[in-house]
Amino acid sequence: MTASDKDLRPDGDRGTTLWVSILGQEYPVRAEADADYIREIAAFVDARMRMIQQSDPERPALKVAILSALNLTDEIFALRREKQALVERYERKVRELTEHLNRGLLE
Repeated sequence: MTASDKDLRPDGDRGTTLWVSILGQEYPVRAEADADYIREIAAFVDARMRMIQQSDPERPALKVAILSALNLTDEIFALRREKQALVERYERKVRELTEHLNRGLLE
């Protein structure tokens, strides 16, 4: 039975179990998230792992998975830094505007 043949199965309070295929292996994923979202995530991970595997087809799947995890974690950390920089920039701008408004009201 392939992932496309398997139905979503309610899993009580723990969400739904959905079968996905990553690097040719089937995995059950239990989540409360939308099934299409889970499929999108699994397809993204599969694509990243396949990209890494293409650079060295003899590399064991575990090493491909670890390199993929490191690569994706690097992206997450970079996005967190960008987000923090934006938050700090907006907070600074809000403070500047608030100070400007307060000065204008006091004059």
